[in-house]
Amino acid sequence: MEPALPPLHPRIPALFEHLKLRIVDVIKWNVLACTEVDNPDPQAKWIIKLGVDERKSEGLAYETRVLREVLPTVDQSEFERLVLPEYVDDGLFEGIHWLRTINIPGKRLVYQWSELAYKPEVLGGAGMDQDIARLAIDVLRDLRTVDISSMPAFVRRFNFSKWLEEFRYRSGLLVGGGFMEKATVEGALELFSSKRNVRYEGSMFTNGDFYPRNFIILPGGEKVALVDWVGGVDPWEFVAMRAWLLMWGSPRWQIEYARGIKRHFPVDLEEMRIGMLVGAFDMAYRWHEEPEESVGFARTQMLAYFRRCLDISYVNSVFT
Repeated sequence: MEPALPPLHPRIPALFEHLKLRIVDVIKWNVLACTEVDNPDPQAKWIIKLGVDERKSEGLAYETRVLREVLPTVDQSEFERLVLPEYVDDGLFEGIHWLRTINIPGKRLVYQWSELAYKPEVLGGAGMDQDIARLAIDVLRDLRTVDISSMPAFVRRFNFSKWLEEFRYRSGLLVGGGFMEKATVEGALELFSSKRNVRYEGSMFTNGDFYPRNFIILPGGEKVALVDWVGGVDPWEFVAMRAWLLMWGSPRWQIEYARGIKRHFPVDLEEMRIGMLVGAFDMAYRWHEEPEESVGFARTQMLAYFRRCLDISYVNSVFT
């Protein structure tokens, strides 16, 4: 049985009364499906996403601009699978930032992935259908067709120099906390310092969190909506390998996905390695303050990937 969601913010009832909406489903604690308060239809019409603290509000403000100013300008005529969410409106109510988008009916894979140790049936995508790996490749191909040359200046672009400075500080915290060995960090720093920063300025537009948890499979199974647009322009290898890393609980899925990457994209093992290292470290750091009983397994898995990917032969084994 799914554990209960954390309590909703106490001002949410007043917010929905203000918007004249009623909640149909709670997708995540800050993502609610809704319709008009007097509409008896059980089908949701809109999705309301909430920013109830400083970090969430900043992320939501950025996502709002992407949905409002960038996604409508994207040429979708070349897409085979990908469907983009549609902005409706946004606002601020008694300290709560909110964003409304049109509900996309379909199968939400948010329920089939978790990093929480007490959800073993969905931990790291365990049991997720291998067909989703093939769909993920097609969505990745669609994203790669987006023209990044005219992206507005506010759109985030990966900066390897900035990331490396953050890595020096953050890895020190993980070493101090007993999560990483100093020798591992030193080996990584030697590798990262040998790279040309310009290579990692970014080559594709992404939602910033590309993996199946953010997929909605539309009826018929031919189209996939990608949600949670907090991203920007990243190196495509980083985008691709994030999905591989976060599906650690489903090795068969990973194998199918890696085969698809090799089939459809030019694979440079060294660049894939950097993508895996960056992705694994960022996820481990994101979870570094979470309790052991909650995400200890996931954190350990990401740090294990980080150590393994320092060896190029391991990366080679992923694609053979």
